[in-house]
Amino acid sequence: MTVRSLPFRPPPVRDELLSSWIGRLAKANHCSAEELCGYLGLGQGRVPERINDLGQVDWARLCSAVQLTQHEIAAMTLPDATHHGVQYVSRHDFQYCPRCVEKIPDLVLRHWRLAWSITCETCGLALATNYPAKYVSGRLRGRALRGVEALKTAVATNNLARLRRVDLTMHLMAVLEIANLRALTSGNERERLMALAAVGVSVTRPVLGAAIILRGNERMVFELRRAFPQHRRVIEQARGLSQDLGQRLSGRWKTEYPTRKTHGTSRPGASVSALKAARQAISELGAGANGGALLTRADAIWKSSGDVKS
Repeated sequence: MTVRSLPFRPPPVRDELLSSWIGRLAKANHCSAEELCGYLGLGQGRVPERINDLGQVDWARLCSAVQLTQHEIAAMTLPDATHHGVQYVSRHDFQYCPRCVEKIPDLVLRHWRLAWSITCETCGLALATNYPAKYVSGRLRGRALRGVEALKTAVATNNLARLRRVDLTMHLMAVLEIANLRALTSGNERERLMALAAVGVSVTRPVLGAAIILRGNERMVFELRRAFPQHRRVIEQARGLSQDLGQRLSGRWKTEYPTRKTHGTSRPGASVSALKAARQAISELGAGANGGALLTRADAIWKSSGDVKS
């Protein structure tokens, strides 16, 4: 059956999401998106967004109505990421470009839905989230950028080993109640940046990163053993490294800087100081540095932090 083309057809914007364009087509033709989907042979349900949503489409009808080729329409959909454990494609609009939306209301571009997108590819403006953080340190943002590149590369090259490591990292954060499994596409900016930063560490020094988180927390070790019995060897390795890190740093602190009062306040607890020293060492030497070098540098940082006037 030949279908007449739509009388009003605003052209799609470069990289526009199919559901976004259908919404604009519906508005231009004075009907709802659901009614337009019915006319186009897409059904009356949810407006299609992913490539696998177009499995039963009458392409002749659809292409005739919108005056685009099958290839052009398919290129406007999101990839099928259901075969990956990593949630790197969002089903919701968790971020947007203020400048692009100001020019074209209700616009949604495909790359805005991808976990590694933090800058608009159209205008170069930083993408805005639904719940922006009041303050983000340069260190956290830098680590998140490393995570962005690691995740994007893993997906582009279909590096299954790295993707499994990222998936395990997200499950680790969920068990530790740091973030949920969809944190990579969270509308909460801080939660998302923390998840991306964790991805950056996971692809370079995953055991060391877990060790810093687990330091002195046996309850979390128990929860990890219960949640990931197939990874017990790695968990024990991280636990052993965390104990070694704590013993070296706390031993140095007790011998050289005994606990004392200063101006009515107490010196921060050993666990807090050790954690700060370890994080600073990783920041200075890089997550890929040798474990011994990291511990030595953390020792030095801890030692210098003890210069408190009584």
